[in-house]
Formats: sequence, structure tokens, C-alpha cells
Amino acid sequence: MSLVPTSVQAVWQSAELLIAFHKNKNKTKRDAPFFWRPKEALARLLAKPEDQEAVVVMRAADDNGADVQIKMHSDKIVVRRDRELGWSGVIIDEHQIQIKVDGAMIRVDADGSVVVERDFQKTHLEGTGEIFRFTPDTQIVVSADGGRMSRETEATFDGFTPDGVVSRRK
Repeated sequence: MSLVPTSVQAVWQSAELLIAFHKNKNKTKRDAPFFWRPKEALARLLAKPEDQEAVVVMRAADDNGADVQIKMHSDKIVVRRDRELGWSGVIIDEHQIQIKVDGAMIRVDADGSVVVERDFQKTHLEGTGEIFRFTPDTQIVVSADGGRMSRETEATFDGFTPDGVVSRRK
């Protein structure tokens, strides 16, 4: 009896542990890293990730070019793939998680705040619940409880509060 549903198919053909050496034996930086395949997939890593890093390369089962690299540093983990749509990169460290997806950069900080950047727009959801949105033409602020909202452009300021509405031309 198989516990795997028939709709599930293999995504990865192989996984390979590689050690990327970014400097030569004489400690000069290489133009491209030298990838070494350790015996029994065990190797001592140097303390500085700019000198050397552990990389797992996940090869796609088909030829769609969706191979994934997982880079393990002492202070962060980087996952990347060469794709324009969907996610193309994730960086995880002790302070935040950054995700690049469909041309947008999303950052989640330790305090729960989230920042989304796409093209020339940036949206902040603060850990307190306050929302800030910045575009080249407009700045919008919404309080955590939704009781106060404002929109500011080069020419106008509009604000909504529990006490009323403010609208003025600059």
C-alpha cells in the first residue's frame, strides 16, 4: 500500500553537497568559486563565509531550469533559483526573512513588521499594526485600529480621524 498520493510526482532528480571556495590557496579572491565535492559529504568549514560556504544544489527532474541552490552560512541560509515568476530567493538570518517573489522584495522582521517593495512602491506593516504606503506621488498612513487615515501628495493632504475630516491644498 502506497502512502504517497498518485498526483505527487518527483520534483528533484538529485541533491549534491558542494563546498564553494571563494579564495585560492594563496588567499586571493577567485573570479568564480571553485566547487568541491567532499567525500562522504563531510567537510570542515572555515569561519568566514566570504572565504568558503556549503552549497546544496538541487537539480530539477525536468529541463525547465528550476534548479535550486541552498547556501549555508554560519549567520544565515540563502535559497535561490533562477526564475522570473514565483520565488527566486529567500534569505533567513537571526533578524529577518527576505523573500524575492515575482519582482517584489518582501522582508519580515523579528518584531513582526513586514515591508513589501515593488518597482517604486513600498508598503510597511509595522509590528504595532500601523500601515505606511509610499509611492512616487503619494504617502498613505493608516493607524493600527483603522481610526486614523491620511493621504498626502505634493499638492494635497487628506486626513480622516474619529473627530472629523481634514482636507487642504498645499
